[in-house]
Amino acid sequence: MIFRKFLLLLPLIFLLSGCTPGVVVKDFSTIDPNIERESLYIVPFDATLVPADFGEPIFNQFVDILNARRKFTKVRRFAILKEELKDVEPAWLINQTYISGDIWGYVQTSGCCSTDLKVKARIYLYEAGKSTPSFEVSVPVEHYFDHDRSDITKAKADLGKKLALDLAEAVIRKFTP
Repeated sequence: MIFRKFLLLLPLIFLLSGCTPGVVVKDFSTIDPNIERESLYIVPFDATLVPADFGEPIFNQFVDILNARRKFTKVRRFAILKEELKDVEPAWLINQTYISGDIWGYVQTSGCCSTDLKVKARIYLYEAGKSTPSFEVSVPVEHYFDHDRSDITKAKADLGKKLALDLAEAVIRKFTP
């Protein structure tokens, strides 16, 4: 009897959960959120596969959200690493905790009356003393808009804000005691 009710509710569960995948976090080691961290460095994202006006605002919003919510963590500051990773002294970098990532898969499909936007991003957290990531966050984001209600500039900004927020929330959750 219970199994039959479950089967009847299963389509409703799928409908409410949505069809698109959400944030995927892969843990490769355990991060202790109770450790005090002076700085967690953020490497600018590789955004060469998205429109030029799209990647940089996402990165800036991501860092802003992290710093606005750092009071929930034991990270004193989230600091942007100004140099590219290839220009950073390896001996210094291996002793730092940092995040790197990329944004790719930007697709804009427009019809006469609407547009569908999609993009993907992935970030990696490297802890001091480790050469492999401690965790990885993958985020696909979609945004659909009707041309009568919005325009492409606002839609791209909304998509970017959602992506930055999803990435930042995953990081904050990892560092919240």
